[in-house]
Amino acid sequence: MSKLSERQIAALQQMGITPYQVPAKPAELCLVNVGAEALQHPLILDVLQLLQLTPEQCTVAACSDDGNAKRYWQLKHDMPTRPTHLHTAALAELAEPAAKRRLWQRLQSWL
Repeated sequence: MSKLSERQIAALQQMGITPYQVPAKPAELCLVNVGAEALQHPLILDVLQLLQLTPEQCTVAACSDDGNAKRYWQLKHDMPTRPTHLHTAALAELAEPAAKRRLWQRLQSWL
């Protein structure tokens, strides 16, 4: 189905009809607290490969309320993981061996 023009929408509204908007399909994974360039970071690409995802299947958001996804990876606060949220240290801190080890351990329990 094609998108309605503004004129068509106005005509429908005059008749008291509101066009139905199909909600956007949620992304598979939303990276929170990082910029879009993080989708090309080697560690992020390794995790995406483990999850069998591509960068195109992911979105980036400033907070988890901004993103529409099935799962969220929050890269700022190292907190316990929930079924839909993976919490890890910030991307810069994940270069440290101990933080990277915690990431892989959490991924193992998250999956």
